[in-house]
Amino acid sequence: MAHPPMFTPTVCSQHTFRFTTSSAISSSITRKNLLNLLLVATSAVTTVRPIQAIRLKAVEMWVEPLSLGSAGATGNIEWLGENSPSLLLSDTSVALSPAHVRSTPPPSSSNRWWSISGSLETDVLFKVAASNDCTIDVRVELRFVDDEAPTAGDIPAGATLGQWYYNLLDGIGGSIPPIGGNQLP
Repeated sequence: MAHPPMFTPTVCSQHTFRFTTSSAISSSITRKNLLNLLLVATSAVTTVRPIQAIRLKAVEMWVEPLSLGSAGATGNIEWLGENSPSLLLSDTSVALSPAHVRSTPPPSSSNRWWSISGSLETDVLFKVAASNDCTIDVRVELRFVDDEAPTAGDIPAGATLGQWYYNLLDGIGGSIPPIGGNQLP
């Protein structure tokens, strides 16, 4: 009998989270914000993170033009992590075409590292800014909790026990809500 192939029991996945705004934004995104993108309510006012580790693969944004005949709308992604020179990528809408910026974390920067619960959670990885309505995609690779206890997540107000929630990109009280699923109250 042949030996069975190597097996990884941890649930691993790649996923794109989508967010949208209805006004201008300027927000810094931390490792904690990424770890809290998906939460499970354990009561009306507590959550846990099913995500044990998350790694940022790409950020992409589209910014709608302000209005026909007006100045263009601008979108920015700025990388700010450790070992990363501040790198700003920007685009401005032209006529009816939206501004479009897509970027991956800079080579050799900490933005390419795995973010793990309890480790360097306050590190700011990147900043997004837009002068008008925008859509932001955040593509990640993630690992779900396997053999350790889940970490407490953001504190909601009025969550339903056992319900899965998508969090705002910039955390509770932020200005960049998710598209799809239940949004954290």
